[in-house]
Amino acid sequence: MGVKRYLTTGEAARCCGVGINTVKRWIQKGELPCVITPGGHWRIPAEAYEQFIARLQAASPQPAANHKILLIEDDPAMCTLVEGAFALADFPHTFDIANDGYSGLIKIGAMQPDLILLDIMLPEINGLELMQRIRASQEGHDARIVVITGAGDRRLVKRAIEAAAPDALFHKPFDTSELVATAQALLTQSKATQIDAARSAS
Repeated sequence: MGVKRYLTTGEAARCCGVGINTVKRWIQKGELPCVITPGGHWRIPAEAYEQFIARLQAASPQPAANHKILLIEDDPAMCTLVEGAFALADFPHTFDIANDGYSGLIKIGAMQPDLILLDIMLPEINGLELMQRIRASQEGHDARIVVITGAGDRRLVKRAIEAAAPDALFHKPFDTSELVATAQALLTQSKATQIDAARSAS
């Protein structure tokens, strides 16, 4: 007989692409079974989680994921260019913009984007520091990060970007169709990872 597997509320939230509070509401309403550890932590049986997700999908089938994309960029012309390119993209998504690093952090927490398009030379908080904060906290929720920069000739900046290891890097000027294609590929990979994580937890 195999060992019974359990998920934390955070793991369950990441697997199905929702916030932790949503998972807690499901538990409080009795829709998602859970047990409470001696330390007072909620643990969700993996089998019960999969059955719950299957019921949700059967009740409310969705044709495709509505991916959330956030652009953090201070150049209005670049914002218009990138937003216009994604407006023509043939996959479902929502798109928002922040014009400085501080506003970007706030929108990341509120929006919980699946993909962040990040300029490096930003006011308030630069892109490198922003990337460090995202990776060091849970606010980014494992969001994919694509760096967009015009500082390609600055060696120190280039090395710092490489050390930060974004999921993709674009130097200005760039082909917007290539940016959209890269974003779609990263989002598809992210969805596949969530599905694999849910299966491996069973």
